[in-house]
Amino acid sequence: MTHYSHIPLVRIIIPLICGIILFSRINYYFILGQVIIILTLFFVIGFWIEYRLQKDFQYRFAFGLNAMFFLVFSGYILTQGRFEKQHPNHFSNFDKENALLRVRLIEPVSEKTNTYQIVGLATHIVNKDSAQKVRGKLIAYFQKDSLAAALKYGDIIYMEFDIQRVRPPQNPSAFNFKKFLSNQNIFHQVYRRSGQWYSSGENEGNPVISYAHKMRQKALDALEENGIKGREFSVASALLLGYREYLDEDLQREFAGAGAMHILCVSGLHVGIIFLSLNLILGFLTKLPRGRLLKTLIIIILIWFYAAITGFSPSVLRASTMFSFVALGQSFRQSSNIYNTLAASALILIIMDPFIVKRIGFQLSYIAVISIVWLQPVFYKQLYFKNKALKYAWGIITVSLAAQLGTGPLALYYFNQFPNYFLLTNLAVIPLTGIIIKSGIFFFLSSPVGFLSQLAGIFLSFMVYILHSAVRFIESLPGSTSMNVYISFHETLLIFGVLTLAGTYWVYPRKNIAWSLLTAAILLGTSVSARSFINHKQKKMVVYSVPGGTAIDFFHGKNCYFLACDNTINNTRSLSFHVNENRLKTGTINRLTDVPWSDKEAFNENSLFKRGSFIMFSNLTIKLLTDESESIDESVFPGDVDLLIISQNPRVSIEALQKKYSSSRFIIDSSNDFWRTRRWMEECDSLGIECWSVRHKGAFELAVK
Repeated sequence: MTHYSHIPLVRIIIPLICGIILFSRINYYFILGQVIIILTLFFVIGFWIEYRLQKDFQYRFAFGLNAMFFLVFSGYILTQGRFEKQHPNHFSNFDKENALLRVRLIEPVSEKTNTYQIVGLATHIVNKDSAQKVRGKLIAYFQKDSLAAALKYGDIIYMEFDIQRVRPPQNPSAFNFKKFLSNQNIFHQVYRRSGQWYSSGENEGNPVISYAHKMRQKALDALEENGIKGREFSVASALLLGYREYLDEDLQREFAGAGAMHILCVSGLHVGIIFLSLNLILGFLTKLPRGRLLKTLIIIILIWFYAAITGFSPSVLRASTMFSFVALGQSFRQSSNIYNTLAASALILIIMDPFIVKRIGFQLSYIAVISIVWLQPVFYKQLYFKNKALKYAWGIITVSLAAQLGTGPLALYYFNQFPNYFLLTNLAVIPLTGIIIKSGIFFFLSSPVGFLSQLAGIFLSFMVYILHSAVRFIESLPGSTSMNVYISFHETLLIFGVLTLAGTYWVYPRKNIAWSLLTAAILLGTSVSARSFINHKQKKMVVYSVPGGTAIDFFHGKNCYFLACDNTINNTRSLSFHVNENRLKTGTINRLTDVPWSDKEAFNENSLFKRGSFIMFSNLTIKLLTDESESIDESVFPGDVDLLIISQNPRVSIEALQKKYSSSRFIIDSSNDFWRTRRWMEECDSLGIECWSVRHKGAFELAVK
């Protein structure tokens, strides 16, 4: 059993991470004077307690508690210092009138369906006669043209200083893009058409990073020039170089469904394969004087050279840092504690960027490795095989099982799905990935030799084809993926608690661990039952914010009745992004009934009744007014209504509608034009009528009795 005194860096990093999380929750900005006073106070108390420790053992706990608070506060201050938004020189704190924003591209341009996306760092605000130095990152979307396509890392561009804050989610439970960007210290975004920005022709990129991007582009060109085409090229680019721009939705769905998505970004698996291969090849160096140190230096240099070829993507930076520390740990004759080594690598990454702890990739990487280190040896000892092939297969199974137990709860929480055949997938893809990485390295090394690189390219393309075929076959099997699984954040924590306590009890069967495990399991079951009970009793309606369309859900218990215009109901991608997450949370994703949009069809089920453009939901009366529905004078349902939903740009005035229907509330959905919406809002304001614009305020939610 590992004693806590043997893992000092783990004891340091846990309270440090707690301080980082605390800042994200409280977000109170301490001024420098307060920081100095509090830090000094911590040091004084710490030294005083340490002095007393020499005389009395009982003060040791007090010293430990003081040290923990110091580390928590240090994590808080570290995060505060990197929080760009609150910095006085952040570009958002300056006057925007008649100014240009000078921006340096800090990432390569990413091509989207209709735009080019750039991530930039603001360096100056430029007026007619001055330039003010500023800081702060932003994300920009440029209309597609040849100038935007030619942009590269480090280029300097100028644009009008008209930047918008990233909006919060406009629909309940939808993906929080604002939070996602804030975890990268980005709080503003902008869209620019052709001619609304220009490039200065300067480039101020870091030479090392610029060279790395050029190396990756040459590697991509080499793949394409040697006959690797189509989907094999897309998969090889992602697997070998971490370049995922060529992956289409079908490829991502296949790999995600089979549980093989982790191989499509250069991560711990890829760097681990390279590390183990180099460790084996360079093993003879350990027999030489200072050979152990030489071996470690060569391994670290080659790992980081590979990281450079992949363009220093975030996932490969994490993995390279992790295995660099593992290599350093192995270089010492006395074996170092692996948990301490992992904590050291994580500590370096956190000091460089404290927001990294809130990113999915960081969480999945370290939880997977910790699970493998902890559980894989336990699982592996349960069976013994003399046959080498069976030993190898059992090793893959135990590694996969350990990693999946660690990352499974997070995958369910973030992605709402689970690959049921992950063991079968990993039995196929891990050996194939090893072969592909090694043959890929040989391919790149042989690229100057024409005929050799062509032969290597043919072999590489064939192996990638086999890999993709295996993944596609597993994904196509019945029941390959458990979809639409919802767990809340605290349920995720409880699942981790149950798994951790179960694993601990397996290794160290003790009564206190058993009681803790039982308590965690009861709390988890209670939480799931309570959520199910709440969903069973729910009765509410939601008018969603769907660009250019109408989408309304009526929830009655675990049944969902969906009313939408034709262009929305046929856009499955839009519904998946804007609507489905809320249905998952309410437990209705698998019990969906479409309500006919046409006024000619009637609908009557449960507590929902629709005839023409008149809707009754429980005790709520609703009028859905569209351009295609009957005019005001021809209405067959005059009188009072509780809600009047304006949709599809009808040519009406609020005053006339109010006289006809005497509605207590007007809802203007997102299918209406911007200028019509503004005009109706102004009318409502002048008449003193309650109005909700979905375009401006987000989705409209109303609980019904």
